[in-house]
Amino acid sequence: MSATSVEPQFRIPIVEFLNGIVRRVAEVAAWLNVVLIAVIVVQVVMRYGYNRGLVPLEELMWHLYAVAFMFGMAYAVTNDSHIRVDLVHMALPKRAQHVFEILGILLLLMPFLVILFDHSLGWVAEAYRINESSQNPTGLPYRWIIKAVVPITMALIFIAALARLIQEVSLLLHYGKEPDDSTPGRVSMMRHLFKPQASSDNDNGGAA
Repeated sequence: MSATSVEPQFRIPIVEFLNGIVRRVAEVAAWLNVVLIAVIVVQVVMRYGYNRGLVPLEELMWHLYAVAFMFGMAYAVTNDSHIRVDLVHMALPKRAQHVFEILGILLLLMPFLVILFDHSLGWVAEAYRINESSQNPTGLPYRWIIKAVVPITMALIFIAALARLIQEVSLLLHYGKEPDDSTPGRVSMMRHLFKPQASSDNDNGGAA
């Protein structure tokens, strides 16, 4: 069996745990899209039905959209569904693809996330200190709340990137090898968490 057909069957417990954290937060945040639709409907009715658009609702729409979008980025990393240019990546051998991903995460993605996280903490602290609000007199107050979404999202993306890094390193180390489920009883939990394991179709009730 080729390595390409084996890899999708791998499951790594620590990766599933980290991705699960990000996905649960993102799935809860996704419900903000329902609130966003309701706010848009109310704003449209007020503006075109009663000729009275509300500035707080207008700003709330952008805030809700921003929050859903930011958390959605973290979710996209867990599913590898983010937009990317694969012209070079897809032409590489499978082993080289793993190395490519590892270097990209370590040298590009993680440093970017750390820098943005560090700077965004200052933005939130300053917005809280001066009690920043909308520039519109009738706009929304407490601007620090929406700014706090940036460091939270960077932390979630970092967790997702860490999970992806562990996955790529594990698959590279176990490249071309069948995952072995026979583990001695006294093997450490760390080895169990980081070792790729066979994901059986029978776990989902399917029959071979």
